[in-house]
Amino acid sequence: MNTAFDLLLLSLAAKAGRRDLSTPSVAPFSQPQPARPPAPHWRTGSMPLSPRDFLALVQAWAGANVARIRNVWPLQGGWEAWAQAEIAAFVNADDRPTWIMREPRVYPDNARADFLVNDPFQNEATDEIVVEMKCESLGNWDAFVEGLRYDVYKLNGGLRLDLAPAHRMALGIFFSPESEAQLAQLHGFTIAYTPDREIGIASMVWQG
Repeated sequence: MNTAFDLLLLSLAAKAGRRDLSTPSVAPFSQPQPARPPAPHWRTGSMPLSPRDFLALVQAWAGANVARIRNVWPLQGGWEAWAQAEIAAFVNADDRPTWIMREPRVYPDNARADFLVNDPFQNEATDEIVVEMKCESLGNWDAFVEGLRYDVYKLNGGLRLDLAPAHRMALGIFFSPESEAQLAQLHGFTIAYTPDREIGIASMVWQG
């Protein structure tokens, strides 16, 4: 009798201690949580572009958009604002972590330039590039080169003190033989072309 009772107790104890393998052995709130989706990748730093790098990107943009430029240059009011946005987007899409700002206030009187290239908070002032741009259109072709000359004068007039050592660039995008002939007479300008030579990119770069 005692032996049977002892066996019954042992059986009950075994059942009480047996773990149900279908039930998790950890508390509900300690269950592994679903993995969160990865945070979006943002550029955490910028690599300074040299003036030559920036000009190469402008030339590449123009070469890839000859047909579009052909459609906008006859428009009344010009196409410079469109080109600003397009070039800035093209620079931002570059594989390198680049940085560009449209319409920055770079002059002592708070006036704006067309572009500031390279982040002034992450790079030396000597890496900065202040750009004034002119785009030849059907309505301004006869004043285009004079506008570029004024940009050189404007840039030479002085920048904010923190940008005084920066590179200065006068940039012109043109298509007419008349502008090409005039630019060839100007000292200091370099001219590059899209592969079909339909569009010219004139530039003058200096520093300080």
